Order: sequence, then C-alpha cells, then structure tokens
Amino acid sequence: MGQGAPRAAGQHRDETLARILIVEDDGDIMAANRDLLELAGYEVACARTLAAGREAVAREQPDLVILDILLPDGSGLDLCRELREESDVRILFLSALNTPTDVVEGLRRGGDDYLGKPYLTDELLLRVEALLRRGARLARPREARTGPLEWHDSAHQVFVGGHDLLLSPHEYAVLELLCGVRGSWLTAEELFRGAWNADPNGDVHAVHNHISSLRRKLAPYGVAIESRRGQGYRVTW
Repeated sequence: MGQGAPRAAGQHRDETLARILIVEDDGDIMAANRDLLELAGYEVACARTLAAGREAVAREQPDLVILDILLPDGSGLDLCRELREESDVRILFLSALNTPTDVVEGLRRGGDDYLGKPYLTDELLLRVEALLRRGARLARPREARTGPLEWHDSAHQVFVGGHDLLLSPHEYAVLELLCGVRGSWLTAEELFRGAWNADPNGDVHAVHNHISSLRRKLAPYGVAIESRRGQGYRVTW
C-alpha cells in the first residue's frame, strides 16, 4: 500500500480509534508494522518519504507518528523538529541508527521515545500504547512555564531564571511527570513507566539516581523534590 491509503471523499475518521502514521522507506517493515498496529485496533496511515510524511501529517492529523530517520529525501529528525514547532503529536523514532548518541539526538530534537532496529514487535506495541496514554493524559499544562520552570519542549530543555538546567532526556521526563501532578505523589514505579516507557520489573534504581541528580540541579532555585515512604515523590516550590 505504497504511501498508505488516504480516506476517500466523504469517508470520516473513526474518532474512537487512535490514528498512527508510519513514515518508513522500507516497504517490508512498513507493511509488517501496519498490519501489527491494525490488528491491535489502531487506524494506520503510511508514508515512505519525508515529503509524503509532511503531507500525511496535515491530511491525517495522527495521534502518533512512528518516524524513521534515514529517508530517501532527507532526515526524519528534520520532520520531528518541524512538527514540534506546531504540534504536540507523539513521536516515536524507529531507526537503524541506535547508538546512545543517536538516541539522545532524537530525543533532543523533540522525539518522545526512540526504538532501535532490530526490535521486538511486542516492545513496539508497548511503547506505542505508553505514548498514546501519555498523550491522552499529558498532565503538565502545555504553556511554556510551570511555576519558576520555563519549558522548551522542542529541545527538551528546562530553564530557571534564564539558566539551562542541562537535563538528560530521562531527567527531563521525570521532572515533566512530577510537575504534571504538582502537589500529588508519584511512586518510583509510576515514574519509571512514564519516563522509560517500560515496566521496571522491581528495579527502580534508575529513578532514585535521576531524582538525586534533579535535586542537585533544582536546589539552587528553590525547587524541591520531596519523598515519602510508601507514596513516592512530589515536586514543590
């Protein structure tokens, strides 16, 4: 199905189904992922080039874009940057470029998650589900400022008083989750699932380490992350 089948004139989108756009130049991968996602109950559109992806975003208004980076007519990173300037659509990079540097660059450009090729189809589905849940309930208000924190979503940066906190992608995600429910508690398990888009399987040391780092970076600006046994963490200022 080449570029994916656009809806015929007069055909309306089923608003009860999440719609996913796959931008992928490998026909076999595109077809396999389209079938996988349709079987899981999603509406799916496809594009095989950067130009077709731009057109499909405007036409389909997807809830989630699964985006390759190495496309015949350019880089998926550029499309991600363009989308972040005008949209809060969820973006999952799916790329053969899978070094830590590649992952960080994708997240810095505005991607919500990054999955390297080759990958497990079950993991792809889980990440899609997690991103759609996050998009549906995105708790942090979408204005650029939350209390003293100034959010630059397109670059995944947070500033306080003009100073860049220099957050890692996971520090950014953890802080975003905490600020989204300011005044309420989030457990380490909830933070892990939200920031890493995976099940912690009982190991939440990464959360504790990132909280410690965030506390050091936020303390000079009067922003604190409190902890309480049995309840988890919350942010205050």
